[in-house]
Amino acid sequence: MRTDDQLHALIAEQAAEWYVAHRDGELAPSQRQAFIRWLRVSPMHVAEYLSIASMAQDIGDAARQDGTPLQSLLREACVPDRVVSLDGITPMSARGSRTPGDYRTSAVRGRPASRASRRPFVRWGVGFAAAALLAVALIGGLQWFASRPQVQNYATRHGEQRSLQLPDNTIVRLNSDSAIVVSFDRRQRRVEITRGQAYFEVAKDSLRTFGVQVDGLLVKDIGTAFDVYRQGTDTTVTVAEGQVQVWRASAPSTGWFGLDRRLPMPQGRTQILDLTAGHQARIAASGAVESQGPVDARRATAWTQGNIAFDNQSIAAVAAQFNRYNNQQISVDDPRIAALPISGTFDAHDVSTFVAFLDGLPGVHTEASGSRIRVVATAAPRQHHK
Repeated sequence: MRTDDQLHALIAEQAAEWYVAHRDGELAPSQRQAFIRWLRVSPMHVAEYLSIASMAQDIGDAARQDGTPLQSLLREACVPDRVVSLDGITPMSARGSRTPGDYRTSAVRGRPASRASRRPFVRWGVGFAAAALLAVALIGGLQWFASRPQVQNYATRHGEQRSLQLPDNTIVRLNSDSAIVVSFDRRQRRVEITRGQAYFEVAKDSLRTFGVQVDGLLVKDIGTAFDVYRQGTDTTVTVAEGQVQVWRASAPSTGWFGLDRRLPMPQGRTQILDLTAGHQARIAASGAVESQGPVDARRATAWTQGNIAFDNQSIAAVAAQFNRYNNQQISVDDPRIAALPISGTFDAHDVSTFVAFLDGLPGVHTEASGSRIRVVATAAPRQHHK
């Protein structure tokens, strides 16, 4: 086999190995870096890989994850005075396990190539030109795809709860009648709560910030697990582990997040709170902190286990919680009974046990009618006059 044919065969083999490696799953960081280095060696590498992966999706993915602009990669790969000779290639298979495409290449710059070493380029000239044109045609689409956020919507119906695993391995638990919009890109991970409540166990990612938006508020994760409850015009934030920062928009024209991991703080926003584990805060949409302090995080997040836990909360507030999960609705008409404080832990869907608990309270009585349960005061015994 001639020298240029051997070179072509070797590059084709390496390109095929890389293609199979990509199809088998996401590459490890070291493999991604090796893939980028392999592409930089010669325009033949780019051309051969493009011929196998015609959509060039893997090149875009690797360049995006490595932080290497695709234009720069292709520009360096197609330098005309970069010559590759077969003599400079040393197979690494004799050294044990290797990464696909792992071999050494000697590159000579700024020196005329010999006639023998020019032959592959002469024969491959048309192929290089076609590959370059294909790359140029695809480059805009790949760069747009790389920077375009991946947006997904998730929601639950009344009485439904749902557990999700996001692309970064963050775990999200959605409470009843809740909805979120997830938007991930290369620099940040963002979630908007459009209604209801969500609990987050955030996966670590040193390259991308994680934040949750509710109206004009932003809850920025500092490596933690936390709960965000959008209730009317208020937002309640409970930290189970770690720490969060709460920011508010300082101007209506501020963009959605304004987050950049290179900056010490989000642009156009003002920090209003710094919450640590075991603390909770209720914040108005204006940014005013209505309450803040320590809390039993397990009770506050008991809903993630399918329970309702309350400590010295009013009967009306607890009844409202049961109404979130059940079609059978509880109403408390008497304001004196509505304000009575109670404590306990119940299955969120076990209305009958909670109603029995209310019936056992002094001066309290329940009346069931179809899907409605009324909580009323016990009628006072009539006095008989002689």
